[in-house]
Amino acid sequence: MPLVNMTDMLHHAYHHGYAVGAFGVAGWDILEGVVAAAEGMRAPIILSVSKSYPGTDSIESLARAVIEMGQHATIPVAFQIEVEDNPQAAAAAISMGCDGVVFNASSHPLPDNVALTQKVVGLAATRGVLVVGQVGQLESGEANETAESAVNGSTSPPEAKHYVERTGVGCLAVSVNRINSGGNKYDFTRLSKINQAVGIPLGIHGSAGFTDDQLRRMIGFGAAKINYSSVLLDVAARRIRENALAGVEGYAATMEGVRDAVRLEVERCIRVWGGGGRAAEVLLQCRLRDTTSTNSAGDIGEAGASGAAGRVKAIFAKSTQ
Repeated sequence: MPLVNMTDMLHHAYHHGYAVGAFGVAGWDILEGVVAAAEGMRAPIILSVSKSYPGTDSIESLARAVIEMGQHATIPVAFQIEVEDNPQAAAAAISMGCDGVVFNASSHPLPDNVALTQKVVGLAATRGVLVVGQVGQLESGEANETAESAVNGSTSPPEAKHYVERTGVGCLAVSVNRINSGGNKYDFTRLSKINQAVGIPLGIHGSAGFTDDQLRRMIGFGAAKINYSSVLLDVAARRIRENALAGVEGYAATMEGVRDAVRLEVERCIRVWGGGGRAAEVLLQCRLRDTTSTNSAGDIGEAGASGAAGRVKAIFAKSTQ
């Protein structure tokens, strides 16, 4: 089954009150565990790739593996690539066949951020690729909403509206910071106001450290995509460490159980974020993406899922040599 349109997927989540997990993929065992969890839970997922993940300095081969795995899944799969503030890197990501580009130029002054993001949105539009943009942060503070600006790093709802209207991004990445330094109360009011101002799906980046209840509240305020990578890497590393401490030898024994550990964590996330059992309705309401024309997709052919899995393993092995 081809990958689905990421815009359609996120709008379904946004309008039905749940969030799709964008799970970071940094190795075969993680990829297999994520897809197995989504298959078992009948949930839509986004597979995410970034050069910032350990061992993924070159992501071209990894992109091919993710596309092929997604092509043979029985649940809706979208594929995003995370880049920084370089339009050339975004163009390269688009050429790899992704459904979404996470482009973050929020460290630049707002006019420069808008200009850079506009350029990427223009590039992405020719391929039907969603751009996830970011402007500033959601931070603490008692100042009036209309007076806040990127000067102090915070994002006011008017500023978010300005950015979204001028760039045309399909999803706005936000972060939710503590109201009081060191406390556990977050500025959900600001999140709600930004949601009302922009009216498009919001993405939560840096989700590690939030409780399940806090993430549920964010979903209620428009969060339709939750990036989740560092925790999965920690889950995999913990299992590998446990195997090593048990005195096992060899690669296979050291990696034993990593896939299942990742699967269990992803299943937990899907339950909390409300995506379980949504696969059929999402498939009915999402356009399919044709990635066969991109350099990264190659000739998928008519091979079954087992054949695809074998080729994906070979791609991962080659990319790590």
